[in-house]
Amino acid sequence: MSSRKHKLCVSLLPGDSKELKKALAEAANADLIEIRLDYLPNANLKEIRRLTNRPLIITLRTTREGGYWEGSYKDYLKVIQKAIKAKMDYVDVEWRTLKKESDLPAKREDTRIILSHHSAETDETVLQSILREMAQVQADIYKLVFPGETLGDNLKAVRLTNEARALNIPYIIHATGELAQLSRIMGALSGNQWTYTALQHDQLTASGQLVWHEAEHFYHLPRKTSRTRLIGLVGKPIYQSKGWRIHNELFHRKFSTARQLEKDFLYVNFPVDNLREFWKEWNAFIYGLSVTIPYKEKIIKYLDELSTDVRISGVCNTVVKTATGWKGYNTDLIAMETLLRPHRTLLKEGALIVGTGATARSAIAALKRLEVSHIFVVGRNTERGKMLAEKFNVEFLEEDEVHYAGASAVIQTTPVGMVPYTERYPVGSSLFRRDRLVFDVIYNPPETRFLQIAKERGCRTISGLEMFFIQAARQFELFTGEPISIEEIRDIWKDIM
Repeated sequence: MSSRKHKLCVSLLPGDSKELKKALAEAANADLIEIRLDYLPNANLKEIRRLTNRPLIITLRTTREGGYWEGSYKDYLKVIQKAIKAKMDYVDVEWRTLKKESDLPAKREDTRIILSHHSAETDETVLQSILREMAQVQADIYKLVFPGETLGDNLKAVRLTNEARALNIPYIIHATGELAQLSRIMGALSGNQWTYTALQHDQLTASGQLVWHEAEHFYHLPRKTSRTRLIGLVGKPIYQSKGWRIHNELFHRKFSTARQLEKDFLYVNFPVDNLREFWKEWNAFIYGLSVTIPYKEKIIKYLDELSTDVRISGVCNTVVKTATGWKGYNTDLIAMETLLRPHRTLLKEGALIVGTGATARSAIAALKRLEVSHIFVVGRNTERGKMLAEKFNVEFLEEDEVHYAGASAVIQTTPVGMVPYTERYPVGSSLFRRDRLVFDVIYNPPETRFLQIAKERGCRTISGLEMFFIQAARQFELFTGEPISIEEIRDIWKDIM
């Protein structure tokens, strides 16, 4: 799809005119530029208008609305009038600051009014009432912003856009805060006129704001529409995950033509504290999920159908909405089996699995399908380790018993060694010998300290990145119904990382 559907606005909060000129040049590719005059209320707007050909929004954000400007109502109106005389494309007018509608100049030439309100309210019913009151004032766009305190507040913003559509008004509605960033992303799907972004992470003008480069090139928001299907990663912690970037790039490259618009997708992260609450609130809004720790087992009870891989492992890392409900898959198991199959001869001597979590269960199931008879599990969680031993008929070892394992392969399934704790590594390295096989499921970093030690001792190694590529390809096919090669995913990884 070559045409841009959704606009991105770069928001600037300059401290002086020199900083403003520099920022305007850096924002030259934005669809619009907002200039916050909180620190520059006396700026020469006509001169500023000549500095760029981008559509400009002039905003004077008062302290009562979360800004930095303190001044009289008379001075506030002067800035608005100056912006109109300078033929700015938009001027932001605070609904609560505006004392009466007649204070706005009747003749505005080409300048359009954004009637804005940054509310301290969080009650959805109250916010609906505020939106209806705002709609009574004549304006071109209505902007309503409120605090986002939970993941569910992102959906509150979506429901408020439904209210705005019922009022038949153009709108920009989102929440603020780190947990509410999704409301800005989903705004591209739910009809916001544009999304406010920052030039850099250290130049945010509001909490939870996206950086322009990420919105443009990582999420591809300008090409998203109401037909875009929402997919995401659910788990915690997930800050280290790179899956959202590779999936969004895959979607962009595969479904960016007009012929394939009906298959457009957007992949986001869901940092979830309570899976039950998340599922209750979000399952109607999402089309598919990748599932990571600690929910790979807990997610199963919410599903309507399970693949064979899930049934034999008791683990699910992918869920997809079907015509009959939600179906779960275990692409981790598939990826592990694929990577271990070429080493079946070596595996007959036995394998040690480090860890007792969901990924360890997938590893056991993969080894069982490869007919490996000697399987050992080691981990700190003795209760869970013994449960795995009984359920899968394998042998559990305490950490100080690792040397008893008769294993020619070690499969590391814990998060130990993941970014940012890359110097850490779990037990199991005492088994490293030349030509033994060592597999670490961590892909960030691609070569963990665990694998580095294995290489130093002459072991054959498998990186978690290879597992990531295989399971990502399978997930892509499950989400979209379209096949993709491992080579395509590998090439995209090289391009974006």
